[in-house]
Amino acid sequence: MLKFGSTHFKGDVEVPLDARTLPPDVNWIDAIRPTESEIAFLQESLGIAVPTLEELSEIESSSRLYTEHGYLFMSMPMIAKLNGGLPRTTPLGFVLGREIALTIRFDEIKACEDLHHAKVYENDRGPSGPNALIMVLEAIIDSMADELEKVNAEIDALSQAIFDQGKTNDMIRDNAVLKHSLRAISANGYLTAKISDALLGSSRLLAFVAGEAKSILSGEENGKLKSLSRDVASLIEYTRSQNDRLQLLLDATLGLTNIEQNNIFRLLTVVSVIGIPPTLVASMYGMNFKNMPELDWAFGYEWGLALIVLSALIPAIWFKRRGWW
Repeated sequence: MLKFGSTHFKGDVEVPLDARTLPPDVNWIDAIRPTESEIAFLQESLGIAVPTLEELSEIESSSRLYTEHGYLFMSMPMIAKLNGGLPRTTPLGFVLGREIALTIRFDEIKACEDLHHAKVYENDRGPSGPNALIMVLEAIIDSMADELEKVNAEIDALSQAIFDQGKTNDMIRDNAVLKHSLRAISANGYLTAKISDALLGSSRLLAFVAGEAKSILSGEENGKLKSLSRDVASLIEYTRSQNDRLQLLLDATLGLTNIEQNNIFRLLTVVSVIGIPPTLVASMYGMNFKNMPELDWAFGYEWGLALIVLSALIPAIWFKRRGWW
């Protein structure tokens, strides 16, 4: 599917695939899982070889950022649109020319979808390739910032649950709640790592454009790229702090769980030790020797029971005073 847009209009522009030339105001082409006929149209219209999914998935820097026939070819890892479950990485390709910017993707990317559906990306910039690229990158960076804000809110909620004493006791004693908390910490850490990879790719892409596209960048566009670079740098630093917080939450949860387990084992040990003296007394009086005077006492049975209870109370009181339970 091909979608055509312009920074000079609101919404998408209808362009038939049999058109010989692109409308003059179109400066953004969004290729979503392009078919062979759509790839042929792009190659004829732009005079370039459209990168394939395998080429966009390459991880070498020389394969992700290069120039060819006057166009800048770039790719970066992006997060596929989240519909529940763990996020996944998908490549997003860019081809930048003086008059056109082409994006190539093989999955739903929220930032691109929002640009098409919101239909509010009109601005006063002229319809050039760099303007379209800046428009898309702004949407991508804003989308990643929104995801990080959601992660931050979840981290705050998890922190309250873990470090609040009353909630902590409920959490570590309820296996379902504990598993949910650990899954939430792991899922947010996984998402943050994915966002960090995308931000790092954005940072390299912006530096490449600023260095290789000087001849087609206006002063305003160059300033906008620098502003986006600063935003990306701040978000990368933010993801590091989020990772540190998530690691702290994970360590705290596991540490508190270990403490609770130690308390349980301590209690079991105390109970087992308390039970040893009564068992000893009961086994002793169960021997029934003839020379045991207590067997002839009128209150011998009561004496034995009292001794059993006393032998259990003494170690229980001793453990209690030491604060072992």
